[in-house]
Amino acid sequence: MEQLSKYIENKNFILWVFEPTNELEAWWKQFENDHPEEKINIQHSRRVLLKFRTTNQNLTEEEKILLFSRVLRRVEFKQRSGISRNLFTGFLKYAAVALLFFSIGALLFYKQNQFNPQFYSQKLAEPIPENSAKLIRANGEDILLKQDKSVIKYEAGGKLVVDNDTISTVISKNPKDLAMNQLIIPYGKTSELLLPDGTKVFLNAGSRLVYPEIFVGKTREVFLVGEAFFDVKRDEDHPFIVQVDELRIRVLGTKFNLSAYPADNVVETVLAEGKVLMEQNNAGLFDKAIEMAPNQLASFDRTTKKTILKTVDTDNFILWTAGMLKFESTDLNRITKRLERYYNIRFQFSDPMLGALRISGKLELKGGKEEICERIASVASVKIVKRGDNLYEILK
Repeated sequence: MEQLSKYIENKNFILWVFEPTNELEAWWKQFENDHPEEKINIQHSRRVLLKFRTTNQNLTEEEKILLFSRVLRRVEFKQRSGISRNLFTGFLKYAAVALLFFSIGALLFYKQNQFNPQFYSQKLAEPIPENSAKLIRANGEDILLKQDKSVIKYEAGGKLVVDNDTISTVISKNPKDLAMNQLIIPYGKTSELLLPDGTKVFLNAGSRLVYPEIFVGKTREVFLVGEAFFDVKRDEDHPFIVQVDELRIRVLGTKFNLSAYPADNVVETVLAEGKVLMEQNNAGLFDKAIEMAPNQLASFDRTTKKTILKTVDTDNFILWTAGMLKFESTDLNRITKRLERYYNIRFQFSDPMLGALRISGKLELKGGKEEICERIASVASVKIVKRGDNLYEILK
């Protein structure tokens, strides 16, 4: 039963214990089913947290955080060294100190950083390539998007314009009842969205964006599955937050690209202008956010939970918004994956080693898929043979 702090420091776990919702109950029940070996740890962590209540307010918030951190580290040291035979009993020896952390403001701290529970209720699976592009509105209405590159704008006076058609917006007077819209863009299509706050979003193929029809409260939050480029309207009083399953990106006003396809093991954030803070949704209480500078790429590995920062040419990551791909010494496998999503086609390699070929250059995405295949074949010195309506084989 090692590392109880991975639950005790988990913000969503804290909320589940102290202020459970149907969504949180369902999530943690599924987590226990998927990880039966963690059930005992979860039960012990719940009991420990429920002991952490007091009205003592003698220490500052900073002092309580520091003390609580020391308690966790001390307990884990005892656990690893085998000093304590009864972990739960041993933990309670330090409860008098740890309780102080929860006396004032602890839950408020977690609430300010939690994953927005409204996103839990959305169906967020990666879109199936054959699906039609559509906007699912807060009132349940489906609007089919017929253009390969749809344009959606929220204008002043409560107007929603979809590909030049004006539609009334859906506005709730009660912020708590404010439902979410979903913009679903399948493979082979893209979309440009102007949000109510003036932020521009370019949504790439095979992506989904969940957002409110009007922003309320202290932050402007959206949820992304797939890839999007954000040109955020600056508002120092209302930070803009992009949530994905594992991460959240917090900004005031900036331009950045975020790629978080469910099928990819790495989440990539590329900053073009301004400054962003990136942090894990399930990070420990004392884990620091990563601050990015322009022309930096942050690669978050979903398996190791580690992030690597490096300087890059941002054009390689954002030119897709202008109908172009630029790459420098990039694996052919990565290039074909992007083309599969953009054109709604599939590639297969006769020899898996061909996917490791590195090529450089630019690709105009305005041409048809046959033209793109010819250009890729020429640059990579390979043959590309059509095997079906949307299937192509790459050979030596």
